[in-house]
Amino acid sequence: MSDDADLSLETTMRALLLAALSDLDLDSQMEILVKAGVGNTEIAKMTGLTAKAVGVRKVRMNKKKKGAK
Repeated sequence: MSDDADLSLETTMRALLLAALSDLDLDSQMEILVKAGVGNTEIAKMTGLTAKAVGVRKVRMNKKKKGAK
């Protein structure tokens, strides 16, 4: 695939993902994105947070999960 086609596919996939997650709260969105293997920088681009804020939220989410078990 050419670079233009890769970029177009990536843009389309991101738009579809954002549309699918739009009705969920931020923590739920992040949980799905993390499970899908999306990195902090990409999650930040999608949610409007900084990559550092995404990392902090991920740590808090993990602590909350461990505390619930």
